[in-house]
Amino acid sequence: MARILAVLFFVLALTRGYFDWQLARFNEAPFEFQPIGQVWFDFDRDSLLGLQPGIERYLSPVIWENAVGPVLLWPLAPVLVGLGVLFVLLAVFMRRKKA
Repeated sequence: MARILAVLFFVLALTRGYFDWQLARFNEAPFEFQPIGQVWFDFDRDSLLGLQPGIERYLSPVIWENAVGPVLLWPLAPVLVGLGVLFVLLAVFMRRKKA
């Protein structure tokens, strides 16, 4: 299962990188990875706009300011690659544990 998730994250990272590259070409701008928050906002604006008040009201404003907010500024494609690497390492660890 971990190998399947690793491949899925790598494919998603390549796809997102391709879209970021096409966006830069279309806008005739230098290439840059889009942040997680921007991609989420473009995909489903209402859920992202509802997340902040929900976290601040029912959990804590500190969680939004110090955890969720900064994560939304991370570039999406490299984060997906990192998750893919994490699942590859998990698959290797699980295989060694079995043997």
